[in-house]
Amino acid sequence: MNTAQTIASAGFDISNIAAQEDPANPRTFKVDLTFTPDGDPLAGLIIVGKGSEQYRNESHAIRAEGFKKSARVSTAIDTKTDEGASQLVDTIDDNDRRLALAVVVGWYGFTNAGAAVEFDKRLVEAAFDKFPTWQEKVLAALGNDANFLKV
Repeated sequence: MNTAQTIASAGFDISNIAAQEDPANPRTFKVDLTFTPDGDPLAGLIIVGKGSEQYRNESHAIRAEGFKKSARVSTAIDTKTDEGASQLVDTIDDNDRRLALAVVVGWYGFTNAGAAVEFDKRLVEAAFDKFPTWQEKVLAALGNDANFLKV
């Protein structure tokens, strides 16, 4: 039974609200990306949740940048135009990318010529470019609170 199923069957443990997360050791979740022919996870990314320092710092930076841009009339996005609407979509996509990258703190199962490869965020970014669904999987897992709750 996975975390979400356990929570659903047992109810929500109220201690999750008062529990203090250790910033040096945040709760993580494995996002499986590749699988064996039998369907077992082969490789994936390890992420922290929205309560993590990584997420909060990046989210704060994104919001602060947005407020600074909107305070300058010359940089305000006019979404009534095709160009402005496209610019807004690009901004949203960029913000999603930044948040997805911020929460990835490790990986498992990635090799080069059979040898394990040390975690490298630049390679994660390159993987998001080549396999956009991987970023979507990270964002989906990030949005599922049950992935980061203690049962």
